[in-house]
Amino acid sequence: MSKKLILSFLITAGILFVLLLQISLKDLYALLKTVDLFWVALGSSAYLLAVLFRALRFKWLIDSTGIPLSDLFRITAFYHTSLMILPSKLGEFSLPYLLNKISGINVAQGLASLVVSRVYDFFIVLMVLVSVSVGFQGLIKVNLLLVIFLIIFLIGFIVLGLLYMSSLLKYFSNVLGRMSDRTGWGKAKYIPWIQEKMNEVAEGFSAIKTRRTYFPVSLTSLASWVMIFWTLYAYMKSFGIDLPLMKMLFGSTIGVIANALPISGIGNWGTLEAGWAAGFLIVGLSKEKAIATGFGVHIIIFIVCAILSFFCWLTLRKQKNPSPAAR
Repeated sequence: MSKKLILSFLITAGILFVLLLQISLKDLYALLKTVDLFWVALGSSAYLLAVLFRALRFKWLIDSTGIPLSDLFRITAFYHTSLMILPSKLGEFSLPYLLNKISGINVAQGLASLVVSRVYDFFIVLMVLVSVSVGFQGLIKVNLLLVIFLIIFLIGFIVLGLLYMSSLLKYFSNVLGRMSDRTGWGKAKYIPWIQEKMNEVAEGFSAIKTRRTYFPVSLTSLASWVMIFWTLYAYMKSFGIDLPLMKMLFGSTIGVIANALPISGIGNWGTLEAGWAAGFLIVGLSKEKAIATGFGVHIIIFIVCAILSFFCWLTLRKQKNPSPAAR
């Protein structure tokens, strides 16, 4: 077992241990035992729609002529599951790998699509956070205008970077080449390889920019997040938690942001629960319920992802190995 994997395990175990010290396991068991299956079904249906909208987004982002939407749906489902089980955020890199393995998309193009999709996600989540934070200025005790200014600056910086990412990568590739010639690095085989990959990713960004699919990508990104927040809302309702919509949005948004932090744990276990607990403590939920519902929501999402991925794997296997009659 590598040191990085051991570190990821220790980080996750440490966060989960601290959180579980704050609640009784009996309370968590009771919460899961009394869950309302009607709300779970509604939330799970919304989660399936979120996966579908994200598959549609990738269809617009990549040059997917000839790639069935069903394949992109499977890839997105596998990707979501990978995010929950792979250490050190390696789940993110499962997307370009899966796009290449299942649909033959160039890895560099898949990586460019991943970065662009994450920028859209980042933008939407920050907008939601700013919108719902207006009602919690007294609790957060942060100057809202300053927060809005910083967020707009950050979004503007990222958008500009995204628009000129292709040129920047080609520039850095050329700089790396010149440096290697002057220092003798050019003899190393990995320098030309790095330059080649940087140029391939640059072409991927250039292709996305050329297609000018900003509106459909924005629309599918927004639709997917509406479904995700509805999923989280429905799961909270299934636990008997009845908070106003704005409080639900604020608490779950803090959990989503914590989940995206570059912490080298196992999947998103621990980070989601910690952010979720912090968000719902701010809006007035008790410590026990805030932590327990974080675990409960995460467990249900993991089960739904696992089941969805299993059926996607079965259909993919059947598709690649049709029965003799089908042939």
